[in-house]
Amino acid sequence: MIKVEKYAEIDEVQVVEFIRGAQADAEPDREILLRSVLIKDADDVVGMVSYEPHGSMGVVRYFLYDSRIAGTDLVALMFLKLYEKALSGGVKQLIAQASTSQVRALFEMLGFTNITGDLSKFIDMAGQGVEVMLINLEEKVSE
Repeated sequence: MIKVEKYAEIDEVQVVEFIRGAQADAEPDREILLRSVLIKDADDVVGMVSYEPHGSMGVVRYFLYDSRIAGTDLVALMFLKLYEKALSGGVKQLIAQASTSQVRALFEMLGFTNITGDLSKFIDMAGQGVEVMLINLEEKVSE
């Protein structure tokens, strides 16, 4: 049975394996893992998203999912739980990077909008061809 749930420390081994399966040389940041929401099929992690806090803003990290769940409501549900988790941690806005039109469309569907104008605060994110997107969590969760 597939379910969406918040990360618990007992998930660490499966989550680290999942991240390394997608990014072989990655050494996952344990602090960021604590702020994750998972999609699990039995004991296997098949999707995850987390955020890294920066004051009242957070940056989406470890957004990975198995192709079996692409296009399902599970990804949207995973983000809704992430929004709740971030809000409870004092984060009011989340920032994400969209490197392709498909990723941009997904983030738009999830409530993110493009940041326009001065991107100097996000200079490390605003690479060539990458769009920086933002969502105001208080507005999204109260809808």
